Amino acid sequence: MSYAPSETWDLDVILPGGPAGAAFEAEYAALEGALKDLVASAEALPAIPDPARLAGLLLDLERISPRVDTLYAFIGCHASAASRDESAIRAEARMAALGGLSARSWVTPRDRVARMPQAAFDALLAEPSIAHMRNMLLSDRAQGRLRLSEAEESLLAGLSQDGIGAWGHFYDVESGALSVTIDRGNGPETFSAGQGEQLMWDADRSVRQAAYVGVRAGWSTAARRCATALTHITGQRVTLNDRRGIDELEEPLVQSRIARTTLDAIIEACREAQPAMKRYFRAKAGALGLEKLEWHDLAAPLGESGPGITYAAAQDVIVREFGAFAPGMASFAERALKNRWIEVEDRPGKRAGGYCTEVAARHETRIFMTWCANDKAPATLAHELGHAFHAEVLFGNPVSQRRLPMTLAETASTFAEALVREATRSAATTPAARLRMLDGSLQDAAAFLCNIPARFELERELYRLRRQGPLEVDTLSAATARIFGEWYGGELATVDDLFWARKLHFYISGMAFYNYPYTFGYLFAGLVYEAFRPQGPAAEAAYRRLLARTGDDDAETIAREELGLDLGDVATWRRAVAGVWRDVDAFEGELKAG
Repeated sequence: MSYAPSETWDLDVILPGGPAGAAFEAEYAALEGALKDLVASAEALPAIPDPARLAGLLLDLERISPRVDTLYAFIGCHASAASRDESAIRAEARMAALGGLSARSWVTPRDRVARMPQAAFDALLAEPSIAHMRNMLLSDRAQGRLRLSEAEESLLAGLSQDGIGAWGHFYDVESGALSVTIDRGNGPETFSAGQGEQLMWDADRSVRQAAYVGVRAGWSTAARRCATALTHITGQRVTLNDRRGIDELEEPLVQSRIARTTLDAIIEACREAQPAMKRYFRAKAGALGLEKLEWHDLAAPLGESGPGITYAAAQDVIVREFGAFAPGMASFAERALKNRWIEVEDRPGKRAGGYCTEVAARHETRIFMTWCANDKAPATLAHELGHAFHAEVLFGNPVSQRRLPMTLAETASTFAEALVREATRSAATTPAARLRMLDGSLQDAAAFLCNIPARFELERELYRLRRQGPLEVDTLSAATARIFGEWYGGELATVDDLFWARKLHFYISGMAFYNYPYTFGYLFAGLVYEAFRPQGPAAEAAYRRLLARTGDDDAETIAREELGLDLGDVATWRRAVAGVWRDVDAFEGELKAG
């Protein structure tokens, strides 16, 4: 059944009139004025501020944060859903100025927290009004070594809107306006880049190939501009890292709230899984009658096929399977669908990809994607609803305890996917249905164990290349082909060498290395599933407790105290990968039996 009354979301309930409306203008003006006052108050702090005065400022900053985040979400949603809307594009550019003010308002307080004498810091921690900020303040103090001087950080916050942030916005506008031409056998058709990429999941190989050719041709027209944007995004990070005396991973690891030993263990486990993935690629190529898979064959469905999964049917499956694990998850998903928090309509003019964003001031979320009736769409919807449920849990925390690192955010979303995938697998009773489910699971494994590590290695390569000069299209494409070819074990006949251009994650200006947290989430979610699923009715409370901690604790502490796991030990991650080996065995067995 369909819980959602529409395939489009409701944004007017946030602010009526859209980006050109009076409500947006009024809220923007109010926030601009309030943030300017906060910047002035912050910059007036003495070197060793009175604890009560600094505590009061921190509380003011905490109170305004949900309103700023909500306005960002509101405009981002409009720009994603109508990528050619000039009012949305202008509003998105204006939000960068507001973001600069917000960043500046935090510079001086964080500088004081990091540099004040220990006795003054202890007095600040003793202020009862900000007791809930203890972990945030301890983290800010520890991160003082990653920051420049107060004056430099303030200048950087002011310049970012016309620097790294501007190049990220430039990419968003370029990618949103990109059209691709695809001939599916009935003459050329025009699609958005996002619609074109959805066609690479088609069961018909000629359609997949046409989509790949068309999407690649579209991105080739924007490749030089993408390379320019990537040059300046990476260049600013190189300059700042050198100035701070850190390498390219130190700040992202702090933001992700994991240790370098944990990341090293994950990458090692991925490398150890390569033989299993190579077996899968070879077996799938054989099943398709190919010597080797092409890039556009990776998502080719195998086994039992049908007319495709409708949005209504997917809603029913997700609500049912969420409810089998945690009734609260199911009721939340129903509410999100019924209240039109989700945008799925398949139409031109939408940006590519999918996401969940918080409307923090209303304790709501919004989900963006484009529905295509293939096997991946329900998983994407479950993934984003997993993010939304995570936000729902964290809304019960004070704002300063909602500082969610991407690693743990991707755990909740991937866990939600696992609930739906495992239930669907259990329902597969015919050999063809089992093969289709196994292939879907192994496609996910290939994404997280091959594609994501390749993105991680490619991003590290960007820093090396940028030190040699501007990033060039040919150089970026060659590096992409080499690195992705290696991570796929040499089992692909072709690699999308323009992947660096079409993948939004490389252009997100607020966070470098928007990649390895996905693999963390995929593997850690499997361990969470393994621990909680057998608990029956007690599972929901245990899962909620884990999620509630993710906004304030580091991943290693949560894993140790909630699950008894050592994330710095590669054996932990081998355990998480073990299911992939079993799936490959089963996949090969189904093909032989067929």
